[in-house]
Amino acid sequence: MTVTDAGFKLAEKISVRIGGDIFCKGRNFESLKSFVADIFTKFDALIFICATGIAVRVIAPHIVSKLQDPAVIVIDERGQNVISLLSGHVGGANELTLKIAAALNANPVITTATDVENKFAVDSFAAKLGLRPEPKDAIKIINSAILRNEEIYLTAGNTKLNLIPQKLIAGIGCKRGTSAEKIFSAVNQACKMINQPVERINLLASVDIKSNEAGLIEFAKNLGVEIKFFGVADLAKKIADYKLSESKFVKDTIGVGNICEAAALCCVEKAKFALPKKIFDGVTICLIWEK
Repeated sequence: MTVTDAGFKLAEKISVRIGGDIFCKGRNFESLKSFVADIFTKFDALIFICATGIAVRVIAPHIVSKLQDPAVIVIDERGQNVISLLSGHVGGANELTLKIAAALNANPVITTATDVENKFAVDSFAAKLGLRPEPKDAIKIINSAILRNEEIYLTAGNTKLNLIPQKLIAGIGCKRGTSAEKIFSAVNQACKMINQPVERINLLASVDIKSNEAGLIEFAKNLGVEIKFFGVADLAKKIADYKLSESKFVKDTIGVGNICEAAALCCVEKAKFALPKKIFDGVTICLIWEK
């Protein structure tokens, strides 16, 4: 998100190099405050190209917890500094900061103690594996012990941190007559991109006109997981809520232009993208974690 023309040009550069949507005041929204209020819980990461103070003021009313908040990054409009502002570990802001800084040849600004000291952080580790660390207070205690170079054991002790597996959902879009083998290949490739086995998937999702698609049904049966189908109206609502990109061809064909992402998002109340929409030989896959 940006509020100036110079910031918009930088946002275009970032979008080309690492992906992401661009929202600019005067083009996509009038009030930054109300726009952030609308999208804060719907995106995995928010990148502000503006003064840090502006970003702090607009996100402050919406901050809940390091286990729920999205990553928030701030960049000056000349692209000199990339600041990890919020949710550095669980939200992945630190990792994204390094990625953007490398793309812009900019200075990454990361202040979390474990990263500054080049130490292992249990919440960052959990996030990469699709695990939810609870309770929150235990994260600080364990990370502090690591900073003191104390030994941490994977056994019961005075402080217990539970690493709870999050539900992994695959949204799937495919052409009529696509085989189960082709769908498996696509989903398997997608899972490898997030370093997860295909067996880690808990649920599949697609549009209801695919409810009799033989290859899709066979794939779900072989994987041993449920597949849910959603109507066009349900998908359209998610597309609007999450401002998802749409394919004109798909929209002209079935009425909505995004199946895999919208269907996956229909399955849960809160989600985090593990892998945005990718196309593998005609099969479209999206992977999300349930928050």
